[in-house]
Amino acid sequence: MTGLARCVAWIKPIFQRRKMKKEILLILSCIFLISLHAQENRFENTQPEGPKEGKSNFHAGVRLGCTGSQITQDGFPFQGYNKFGGFVGAFVNFPISKNGRWLIQPELNFIMKGCKHTPKTDEDGNMYGDKYVLQLMYGEIPVLAKWKIIKGLELEFGPAFGFLFKNTEVEKVNGYTNIGAPPFFRFDFSGAIGVNYLFLNHFGASIRYEASILPVRKPRVQHWMYLVRGQHNQTFCFSVYYQF
Repeated sequence: MTGLARCVAWIKPIFQRRKMKKEILLILSCIFLISLHAQENRFENTQPEGPKEGKSNFHAGVRLGCTGSQITQDGFPFQGYNKFGGFVGAFVNFPISKNGRWLIQPELNFIMKGCKHTPKTDEDGNMYGDKYVLQLMYGEIPVLAKWKIIKGLELEFGPAFGFLFKNTEVEKVNGYTNIGAPPFFRFDFSGAIGVNYLFLNHFGASIRYEASILPVRKPRVQHWMYLVRGQHNQTFCFSVYYQF
């Protein structure tokens, strides 16, 4: 067994435990808040005294936006980025380099992902194709590294850990409606990359792309290339944010 296969064999059961309850999301939220409090105390204690000093390196904020998402099946796009959803969250960031150009930013977000396909009409007015709607609602904690390229412009990348708390799947084929296909895994482990631009000191805009590293549901056919097989989320997120 190769090193990759051993790693997958160890990680796989963790993401397949469907009996895990929503308390996991509460634990992740507590971790986020503890990290926020710890970093605030760290910079308050290490910065020189002064009326406004001590907090200049530590920033928190809120974010609001929308998503466009699709599902890939065994590495191939399925349906397209036709599923629109919402995105809301909070974040905190702090520098990890002396020049302040590298930062770490943990976040706590609510994000909607999924897939959508609607029947189309040909030139004669006849409809063809099947109707399919998949909606996945996640509580998600990204932990991102941020690099300040120039003033106001930042590149971000890192992992995102999601917990699925609600999913809806409806498929209508040949006049028959199918509801509740094979269950989805409770956890979603994704990679994220994006660009932020901060303007007017406090307001900014962001575009981010996320893709699942592990499948979001059990593959139809078991295969040693577990990281590639099965269905994966792919999501674009557009948001505006306010940084305190």
